[in-house]
Amino acid sequence: MKKKTNTVRHIRTRNYRIIFFLILCSSFFTTYAQSYEEYFEQGLTAAHAKQYDQAISHFQQALKHSPNNIRNALIHTNIAHILLAKGERMKALESYDLALGIVPLNIPILQARANLYLALGNHGKALLDYTKIIDLDSKNIDALLQRAYIYQQRRDYHSAQADYERILHLDPNHYAAQLGMAILLQHTQKPQEAIRRLTLLIDKHPEKAEIYSVRAEIEAEEQMPELAIIDLDKAISLEPDNTNMLLTRAYLHLSQDNKRLAKQDFERAIQLGIPRGQLKEELKQCK
Repeated sequence: MKKKTNTVRHIRTRNYRIIFFLILCSSFFTTYAQSYEEYFEQGLTAAHAKQYDQAISHFQQALKHSPNNIRNALIHTNIAHILLAKGERMKALESYDLALGIVPLNIPILQARANLYLALGNHGKALLDYTKIIDLDSKNIDALLQRAYIYQQRRDYHSAQADYERILHLDPNHYAAQLGMAILLQHTQKPQEAIRRLTLLIDKHPEKAEIYSVRAEIEAEEQMPELAIIDLDKAISLEPDNTNMLLTRAYLHLSQDNKRLAKQDFERAIQLGIPRGQLKEELKQCK
């Protein structure tokens, strides 16, 4: 009987040890999860408060705490956004690379990296990312629009036109695609069609100064300076501090031998920040 009692005690003791061990394990994993979440939340809070160095420190602690967590892709992306806010674009690019190393087919992160490549002037890598996005989502208008822009910069007008047409098939009233198509027609020596499209676009968006400016550029190229000046008058009335439009109109006035109006535009451009020395010869011609 005594032996049986000892055996029961032993079993009970062993069971208590097992339960105690399980409780410890449960506590460990709960603490582990909470710590990762805490670092993550602290990072977000600091980032929203624009305490960027603290935010990065919290996020890095989370990465160390759980290096294989798939959510680290989001942490690397958040760090990239913070680095962009700090103006550290190359470091931000490295963080996007790390995020995509975890989730290589994530469209928002691919888009963010592509946009950064484009801002850095690396059109080749931006084109690869935008193409990958379009392969994943053929209706992604933002990627199609940016890819069309890159093709246009490379003078691959056929490919640019194909992307603009895809956008307009998805959204016939897409403003940027309509404007891009008109500029494309200008570059492909179809000025009258470009002007026709721009005129239709002005009817829909009479408040957009850039449309008048683009049409004025084509009119000037087609030896219609009077019409170009009328369009620039309208554009400048909508954006009176636009130095590019002011200078374009000044040169047109000068070509028409209207020195007084040309000088007014040159002087206004100088007031807005264009160095006077840069326009020294032009001002002489206005005398």
